[in-house]
Amino acid sequence: MNDSKSPKTILLAEDDDLIRDVTASALEDAGYRVVAVPDGAVALEAMASFAPDLILSDVRMPNCDGFELLERIQTRPQLVDTPFIIVSAKADSADQRRGMSLGADDYVTKPYRTGDLLRTIELRLQRAERVRRLNDHQRYFLTRVLPHELRTPLTGVLGYADLLTMRGEMKDPLSSREHIEFGGYLRRSGERLLRVAEDFSLWASLVETENRRCEGQTIVRATIPLEIGVLAKWCDGPLCEAGRTQDFTLDAVSAPVSVLPQGLPWVVRHLVENACKFSAAGTSIRVSGRPVRDFYAITVIDEGRGMTEAEIAAVAPLRQFRREQFEQQGLGLGLVLARDYARACGGEFFLLGNSPAPGLSARLVLPLAEVAR
Repeated sequence: MNDSKSPKTILLAEDDDLIRDVTASALEDAGYRVVAVPDGAVALEAMASFAPDLILSDVRMPNCDGFELLERIQTRPQLVDTPFIIVSAKADSADQRRGMSLGADDYVTKPYRTGDLLRTIELRLQRAERVRRLNDHQRYFLTRVLPHELRTPLTGVLGYADLLTMRGEMKDPLSSREHIEFGGYLRRSGERLLRVAEDFSLWASLVETENRRCEGQTIVRATIPLEIGVLAKWCDGPLCEAGRTQDFTLDAVSAPVSVLPQGLPWVVRHLVENACKFSAAGTSIRVSGRPVRDFYAITVIDEGRGMTEAEIAAVAPLRQFRREQFEQQGLGLGLVLARDYARACGGEFFLLGNSPAPGLSARLVLPLAEVAR
């Protein structure tokens, strides 16, 4: 049942008067606002004045059938993400395949039970709402966060470049202290910009890898020996930057893993960086590495604020949680990179609360190389 405060609007296109009236009444009883029309042509005219939250359309209709209506919808940018459910009296898989190939979200066969139809509608509306929220988050990050992450260090770089130019033009040499100050700021700004570039580069590479996998292409892997010294080196950078080396402990067993050639050091860095960022100085950050059957698990444990179950389930690209409440840098790609990297290697990524203790455990599970099995 539709429980939202503002009722969702469903456009119902059905040429059979009795079925149209009965279906419209059932939808209205369930709390939806219904605009009922006899064919696709009238549906298109009606949508000139409103945008429905979902379209429920019969296939066989005069003037403009359900398939043509669906094709016309796909040409309207404001409607392209609107859930579209095809209804047909034919239990014909060809109709279903054609509808899905045109972009339909679901298929219902007449005669249908009202309860089944309502459940289908509710599921599609819920999915559309999740997609809308994700798009809103990504739009916010692309228009607000990403420009900030680029503009802040670039402003400093340009400012110091102007200052150096001005001092040179005035023949005013820099002192040793100024050399260190200017150079340090330029390096920190450059490293911040490099992190943005590296994040997007790895993300694009993982998307390309997933596309190749879906097309049945072979994914090239490399054998990387995981030793305590290697893991310590990967963890050292973010720990030093955050001043957290005294909080850190590492316990690892050496073993080789079979993974994508690039990206693993960057993924581990992100997990340690998150542990530093979201826990207080003086609290423990622990990293462990252990073979588990045919896999190797790298676990990063902190004692910070953690994440709710809802936040863990909603991890997505360009998404940060409670950014407004907790001022933080970054793009929100770290957890996504870890998840997608693990899956591209044939492994998995888990986020686990430490309840009842505070904090979060991030576990990267990667396949062991054959020699280690």
